[in-house]
Amino acid sequence: MVILLMAAPLAAEKPAAGTAQLPAADAVRIREFYRLAAAIQDRIWPHWSATPAPLLLVTNETEFLTHFPEPPAGFTKVGDDLWARPRQFPTGLAAAFPAFGLPSVIVIGEPANTGTKTSTPWLFAALHEHFHQLQDAQPGYFKATAALGLARGDTSGMWMLNYPLPYADAALGVAFSHLRDTLLAALREPDAAKFAALAAAYKAERKQFFARLSPDDRTYLSFQIWKEGIAQYTQVVAAEAAAGYQPTAAFAALPDAKPFATYGQKMRAKTLEALQHVELATAKRIAVYPFGCAEGFFLDRLDPKWKDGYFRHPFTLDPYFE
Repeated sequence: MVILLMAAPLAAEKPAAGTAQLPAADAVRIREFYRLAAAIQDRIWPHWSATPAPLLLVTNETEFLTHFPEPPAGFTKVGDDLWARPRQFPTGLAAAFPAFGLPSVIVIGEPANTGTKTSTPWLFAALHEHFHQLQDAQPGYFKATAALGLARGDTSGMWMLNYPLPYADAALGVAFSHLRDTLLAALREPDAAKFAALAAAYKAERKQFFARLSPDDRTYLSFQIWKEGIAQYTQVVAAEAAAGYQPTAAFAALPDAKPFATYGQKMRAKTLEALQHVELATAKRIAVYPFGCAEGFFLDRLDPKWKDGYFRHPFTLDPYFE
């Protein structure tokens, strides 16, 4: 069954006296997220709209939950499809995970408390996390993730952030920088024939780079590129897909709302600029965001149908480079 991500009137019911109320600007942003997702998501990933998108907004004092099938204990209903509880998560969080069991929930703070800072970037950060919900919803995803064998006793999931990849290894850093530059050269080449030659060179160099890694290190880096890099790619492509999107008057009236027309172009340019300067030793895991995003751009040129196999080959992009 396809679930349409249509916005519910988040404060349609009058809350009981003394209960928390969702700030008006937050209600506007949440409604716009569901409206924007419904407009563009299936143009980016087939059937993305079938993935539930519950969202937990973390404010300074209160957490507000919407679009969750059965609100867990501890929440009080404060509106139509809106529940609240005292804050438990950090206000700067932007993540998607099964906080209350499946389906995974987007847990995100208000723009001022997160890296997004303003309303328009917040929308696309939420879409980034919604893509993680699509990943999490794949059959057997969590069992297969555990089967990678990288947790090493960690049951909290923090191994995904803290895995000890040898980021500081000087030779690995030099090899990564060269691989990064080869990828950028291919992406910047407008001529199709020259791009094909650069793409072949990149494929060969990518194999050499990953051959430097131990089996577990290779599995971890491949997983991060597949998971976070392509989520970042999806965030940028979503912004580009929204170039012609007309937001509601309420969202456009927010003082920090940015125009949609050129935002995606700016995001792509900013991502490639970030990649140009990223160093493995200093960026560590964060390097996978611009790098994996750029590999998504590369695959768009190499094989426009590459997404058809993305979920058939989980946790690695290697099949595209063989």
